[in-house]
Amino acid sequence: PIMKFTLVMQVCSFVLGTCDVAMERAMPFNSYHECSMSGHLNSIQVMQELGPEFTNTHKTIVRHWCEQRDEI
Repeated sequence: PIMKFTLVMQVCSFVLGTCDVAMERAMPFNSYHECSMSGHLNSIQVMQELGPEFTNTHKTIVRHWCEQRDEI
């Protein structure tokens, strides 16, 4: 089997104490490093889309992690 990694992202609010449903990115990655780097870059993009007012009001963070998948 070939190992692939799936990026999972989740937006959370420290003010509300909640997190949105985790979302998997469709494209698998060939290495953990590629997946992790994409998670950081995508997190920045999400924060920019949310904007400073929303982020400051809700104390928003973007969690991300990579899940290993075995493909045949």
